[in-house]
Amino acid sequence: MSDGRDARVPVTCIVLAQNSAAIIERCLHSLSFADDILVVDGGSRDDTVARAQALGARVVVNAWPGFAEQRRFALGHARHEWVFACDSDEEVSPALAREIGRQLASTHAAGFRIPRRSQFLGAWMDVGPWARDTPLRLFRAGAARVTEASVHEGFTVDGPVHTFESPLHHYTHTTLAESIQRLNRYTTLEARDRASRRRIHALDPLISPAGVFFKYYVVKGCWRAGMRGYLLAAITAIYKMVLYVKIREIQGDRKAAS
Repeated sequence: MSDGRDARVPVTCIVLAQNSAAIIERCLHSLSFADDILVVDGGSRDDTVARAQALGARVVVNAWPGFAEQRRFALGHARHEWVFACDSDEEVSPALAREIGRQLASTHAAGFRIPRRSQFLGAWMDVGPWARDTPLRLFRAGAARVTEASVHEGFTVDGPVHTFESPLHHYTHTTLAESIQRLNRYTTLEARDRASRRRIHALDPLISPAGVFFKYYVVKGCWRAGMRGYLLAAITAIYKMVLYVKIREIQGDRKAAS
């Protein structure tokens, strides 16, 4: 962390990490604008903790309780009024770091959305739905709540929300193997959340994914990204199919047990 401590912004950056040794340094280097960097490690088996500590981060180890609970745990350990939530596979651009410093000096907002620029298979996905991703990531700790979900959780705040202009860089889905692994893990978690909602019928895993593919590839413009756009639309459709199959399995097991 190269900046002098007195030059840093009074904000706590919270980073959830688990077996993130290969990527944690890029993330933490980009957070050097902040006065307090908190890494909450879910029980890494690699040297994530050692690397984070070597870069000056404050590290707390908390056995993995799930995404939403881990974010609540991290939020409870923030030292400042303002909190910035950054994932270990993300990187704050220099322009965003400067914009955060300027805005926090005079804002009356309760939170800020940040345009997130994401990579898919090693290249920026600047078309399609990912190009319009603006998650709420900077907020006053006292006004924030973590949304209740096993996956795709986030934050909400009580009060006005503004949007930054500068991007947060997101290095995700670096390989197809990683995409499939993520798909399998996330659909299992999401199926548990959604199994008590509407009944999934036999044709849903066939019909709904086709609609998802058409929406992503044609309506939302993934076709403009060539083969990468096709693969993103296809993987999103497969996600929906696998999710519905897993929900049906859970619902069937519950019906048989009743």
